[in-house]
Amino acid sequence: MKDGKRVVCVVPARGGSDTVPYLNIKRLGDRPLLAHTLEAAQGAPTLDRVVVSTDDPRVAEVARAHGAEAPFLRPNDLAADIPSLKPVIAHAVKELEAQGERPDIVVVLQATTPFRESFAIEEAVEKLVSGGYDTVFSVTEDRTLNWRARSDGALVPLFAREGRREDQEPVYKENGAVVAMWRRVLDSPTRFGEKIGYLVLDKRAGFTVHDLEDFWMAERLLRQPRVLFRVDGGSALGMGHVYRSLAIAGALRNLSRADVAFLMSADHAEGLVTVSRHGYPVRVMGDGKLETALEHIRDFSPAILINDLPALDDAYLRALSHLGTTTVNLVDTLDDLETTEHYAQVIVSVMNQEKETPEGFYGGPAYAILREQFRGRVKEVREKPRLVLLSFGGSDPQGLTLKAARALQRLPPDVDLLAVAGPAFSSRKQFEAFVARLPRPVKLINEAGGHISELMLEADVVVGSGGMSVYEIAALGTPGIVLAQNAREERRMREFARHGTVEYLGLGTEVEEEQLASAVESLLSGAARRREMSARGRALVDGLGASRAAEAVLERRKRRRDVPQGRGASR
Repeated sequence: MKDGKRVVCVVPARGGSDTVPYLNIKRLGDRPLLAHTLEAAQGAPTLDRVVVSTDDPRVAEVARAHGAEAPFLRPNDLAADIPSLKPVIAHAVKELEAQGERPDIVVVLQATTPFRESFAIEEAVEKLVSGGYDTVFSVTEDRTLNWRARSDGALVPLFAREGRREDQEPVYKENGAVVAMWRRVLDSPTRFGEKIGYLVLDKRAGFTVHDLEDFWMAERLLRQPRVLFRVDGGSALGMGHVYRSLAIAGALRNLSRADVAFLMSADHAEGLVTVSRHGYPVRVMGDGKLETALEHIRDFSPAILINDLPALDDAYLRALSHLGTTTVNLVDTLDDLETTEHYAQVIVSVMNQEKETPEGFYGGPAYAILREQFRGRVKEVREKPRLVLLSFGGSDPQGLTLKAARALQRLPPDVDLLAVAGPAFSSRKQFEAFVARLPRPVKLINEAGGHISELMLEADVVVGSGGMSVYEIAALGTPGIVLAQNAREERRMREFARHGTVEYLGLGTEVEEEQLASAVESLLSGAARRREMSARGRALVDGLGASRAAEAVLERRKRRRDVPQGRGASR
């Protein structure tokens, strides 16, 4: 029922007369093709009845087994290949009306479009009623350079000008996923009435199975979820988000053979290069506009969209709620989200939350998403320390590497001082010139990459910032001293330091060099304290956070797809 209007759903599903016999009841995954559409219908609270129109008793039996009605068989003249479904729908509605049904709105769902979800049905009916349309149907957007053949065999363009895909005027193709119309349209001479609205679905939701090749593609889409990461990294942002996304991308591939791609901004080249080197396809955004991001997301049609950005604003989150994808937000704390209220989402945070959390929240150090090399390592806590490692993330925008190198000049000569510069380190030349004037050598390793875990494991103390490295050294069992890069890190590190795996000194720009030097000397001289911090770290972070997060994401996606929302399947 919608605003007092009765809504009846008709699902046309032929039997043996299809190009592929019994295509509609061929098994896709663990259920017949038809059942995917019926489950979407049963998850739409607006629909009062779901009726299958078929010519075949076997199809009718499958329909009933999956919660739909099949109260009649359509006549043979409507079972053949006909140019329009309108006579089939009109026949079904008239059969129901003869039994006393009085529908105001008719919704048509084709069984050969298995990936549309319940929200699309609800949205189509809402748009029909609120927009004053005769009919609303679902479409797939196409911005490719299309051509049409003339009668003389020459091609003529259907686009106004050449250019990027995002600059083209879209063409919309019917996909058969959802049609919502007023009952009166069935009695009109036109197919859809005079005023027609549309609902844009992504390519996956609008995917239609016509033949066995399409069916093979549908099986692949079902088995291998398409996952898109929206992430950036570079000198301004740091590289922690990129490394975190790469870790969960690897875990998703191991668990599900997921089809993974990244959507990244052209403004942050270091992150683009790093992801590309790991072998993942990267879609590059030429600008930071919301609509540009949404166009890329729609075009890729992800089943799962994973955001790993410093902050997620309300407008972006609202826009995602209409795309039908399972949205995952990787955050440090819930404060990174402007809102958690507008729609169902999965939130993965490395910080516990004392306040009430939304459904779909997974938090705490157990969900620290680390690369594989930080897992299952054996740490030796030496009585006599030999190495202090400076590691301030991929970019070190505050220049804390230089500050720490100067402050630690007075360490004993038998303790090596080593610094790591990430791929976006902004002070490389300045550091090299600065170190050349110091009495004590400080070796700088450029872009340690996969070797960073070996360096952190070998170090007796790591001096660094308050990003994901605090979880990395905890998993390895290496004690740390932390200087925050910014106010957000400062708040998080005050909380994290309670675990006892690091000593937190404060905002890096405000910590005096003497304070830093004294803290490092004290920790180096206390082997018992380093052993305690090492044990606390390994107990806190086991390095399995990427797998836990991937499992949580896949489980939430499966629950959304398999459990009807609203009316029960037994109806």
